[in-house]
Amino acid sequence: MLSTLSMILDALAPVAFVILLGVLAGRVGLISSKSSNVLATLALDFCLPALLFTATAKMTMQELTNWQFFAGIAIGLLSIYIVALVISLAIFRKPLAVSSMQALNSSFPNMAFMGVPILTAVIGSAAVLSVVIGNLISSFVLLPLTLTLLEAGSAGQEKKHGATLVWSSIFSAIKKPLVWAPLAGIVMAVVQIPLPSLGQKSFDLIGTATSGVALFALGLVLSGQKLHVGVPAVVNITFKIVAQPLAMWALAIWFGVRGVYCREMILLGALPTASMAAMFA
Repeated sequence: MLSTLSMILDALAPVAFVILLGVLAGRVGLISSKSSNVLATLALDFCLPALLFTATAKMTMQELTNWQFFAGIAIGLLSIYIVALVISLAIFRKPLAVSSMQALNSSFPNMAFMGVPILTAVIGSAAVLSVVIGNLISSFVLLPLTLTLLEAGSAGQEKKHGATLVWSSIFSAIKKPLVWAPLAGIVMAVVQIPLPSLGQKSFDLIGTATSGVALFALGLVLSGQKLHVGVPAVVNITFKIVAQPLAMWALAIWFGVRGVYCREMILLGALPTASMAAMFA
């Protein structure tokens, strides 16, 4: 028990420390909270894509064909999204656009800013695969679905055709380094093209900055926010950090996912909501 607690503290204490540095920098005025956009761009468009590319390029065929693991993550994300959407519509009687945001808040893990530092600290570099899969599912399913529901639920605006909106969202996602970089790495792993040593060192140099930059940027974002807690927020939090990891655990048992992959699924589900949800709002 003590060893487990020590491992958790060893993983979370540095994460909390860097976030707190970002909060303090924003609160005392050393760096404006608006500067978080620059750091977020650095983390999401440069550091993290480089990290995911090198990680996926080194994957083995056994890892890339673990369909039970991939299916468990996909269903774990989508099931919570659907349940949260239905509850918001049926119980809280929220409009469709608002309900879609509630669903996104309840199901979209913060893989970019918190997933990489926490998962790699607890499990190791191999845990990046779960971030890759979760990111691809979010980019190609959750975000286009949310955009479609937001458009369908908006009033007084010229509507795009649903299919057009979905495809435009998917094409927009493909253009992002966060999506195509790991896909390129997967292609290299499948066709067994080794990454040259010089390329490995170059991508590692920028990729290793991911955790620090992302967490500091998250702290800057938080420094400019005011805390307000309501019933919908409590429901979102409960879904995200309680229901989703429980769903991932149940799905891991259902699909027969064991060992480190089971822990990856549960930890991925237990991550807080992605900052992307706030950007959508």
